[in-house]
Amino acid sequence: RFWSRPPVAAALPLAKMVMRGALALSRRAMMTIEPPVFTKSRFARRSNMMDEDRVKFYNWNLACIALTAVPFLWMYTVNYRTSEDTMALIRTLNPMGLERIKYDLRLYG
Repeated sequence: RFWSRPPVAAALPLAKMVMRGALALSRRAMMTIEPPVFTKSRFARRSNMMDEDRVKFYNWNLACIALTAVPFLWMYTVNYRTSEDTMALIRTLNPMGLERIKYDLRLYG
């Protein structure tokens, strides 16, 4: 029968040859080494990962400094007196500021 398909065994060498050609092309492409691009001046620099890392480092430092400053700013502005009469009582009990006022720590838990 001359109109039937060729056997599968005849197609195998063709597939092997195509694969071998593809591998040879990829091997040749891997052997080419692109020359590095050197900068012409200090103003025309390539974008570098080091620059991005430096920006991240600066931002993290800035964030850490800001987060460290938050508790100190809160302590500076907070009203740490227990009541409005605290200063009047201290002035009444110790007007000269010579005595040390002792507090009962059991009152505070």
